[in-house]
Amino acid sequence: MKIMILEDNIEINRILSESFQNEGYEVASFYNAFDAIEAFKHDKFHCVLTDLMLPIMSGEQFIKKIRVDYYGLIIAITAKVNDSDKLKVLELGADDYITKPFNKREVLLKVNNYIKKITRSNHTTSLNGGEFIYDFHNNNLRINKNEIILTSIEYLTLGELVKSLNKIITRESILQNIYYDDVDVFDRVIDGHIKKLRKKIKEHTATEYIKTVYGMGYKLVGVVDE
Repeated sequence: MKIMILEDNIEINRILSESFQNEGYEVASFYNAFDAIEAFKHDKFHCVLTDLMLPIMSGEQFIKKIRVDYYGLIIAITAKVNDSDKLKVLELGADDYITKPFNKREVLLKVNNYIKKITRSNHTTSLNGGEFIYDFHNNNLRINKNEIILTSIEYLTLGELVKSLNKIITRESILQNIYYDDVDVFDRVIDGHIKKLRKKIKEHTATEYIKTVYGMGYKLVGVVDE
């Protein structure tokens, strides 16, 4: 597993890099967004950790730019604590965020938990005569034979809906299953991920697969193919 760390603070970059290397990860460290973007031309990264307060090109601009072609995990490191600031980062394409100051062990556990969840799913769900086919192992979704690539967090969010197919699942349950006991994460984060999933699905079908059950949560609806 290869991780990109983009952090202009030399000491923080070193601490994060050494922590992940000690866990067995291959690490590529960068101090500005331009060098990091160039690295995508010849390297594949399973996870990107990026600070937001970067010189010349901000972390927000970096996330928006790479998300066009990169579907792996993006975690933003931010000193901003307002909910509106956090939501903005997620809307740009980040999957999650870590607020400063942080414990390096917290960062390791967060990344490890995501990767474990992504790699252990290995089956396919087909609904409504093959209109909706979700491949857990390859992290993609097909709607009417059109392949829809999902980001890592969209993959996990949809996976929670699929596991509760035709049943209501609360935001709290999704938060717990994906983020565990991360106190920085709040309900509206899930709403943002659901919004992105709906947008991708609606581009290829009029069927409303993800329904909102007001005051309770969400429900994925469909008939399972035999």
